[in-house]
Amino acid sequence: MMLRLAGASAIVITFIATGNAGTVRAEQQGADRAAVFVTLPMTSGFADATDVLVETKGFVREALGAVETVRLVDRQQESDAVLTVLGRGTGYAELTAVLQGLDPNVVVSPVMLHANERYIEAMLTVGACGEAVTSATKESKSPSCYRKIFVGLDDRGARDAAKKGAPNSWTVCANALARDVQAWVTQNASRLLALRG
Repeated sequence: MMLRLAGASAIVITFIATGNAGTVRAEQQGADRAAVFVTLPMTSGFADATDVLVETKGFVREALGAVETVRLVDRQQESDAVLTVLGRGTGYAELTAVLQGLDPNVVVSPVMLHANERYIEAMLTVGACGEAVTSATKESKSPSCYRKIFVGLDDRGARDAAKKGAPNSWTVCANALARDVQAWVTQNASRLLALRG
């Protein structure tokens, strides 16, 4: 009877240890991914929220949640990078006007789109940017502040659009933006983790 009890206890302890080891491995893998905080533009500590902007932030957050190389966090203090959802719109003229109003020190890749094509724009920020961390129009005086604008648009072919959702939807734009952010994070992962120090 004692041997059976000891054997059962050993099995239970083994399962607990194995379960804890799996949890620890999962936490370590999560720690190896870049932590990204998704937010809205801020002015004097207040979010510049509109219903459309909050909805767009939800699309972007959901798209980034599906990305394997990014770990979403709920507080800016826990993040390696901050992704500020700046807005959404339609057409080249509207996007050009928005991008021209931004700080000239922000890195912006050229984007070509049709007059009726939708886009979502967001700014990724890393480093000591002060108030400029969530405002594309404020200039950062810190040399360690890096900011990059991403524009997500429906860049898929018609064949892919039929498989993955309605063409030119906000969800498709958010998914395209998430792919670009994922590519940037993947290429800069070692530097982000080194800055975490």
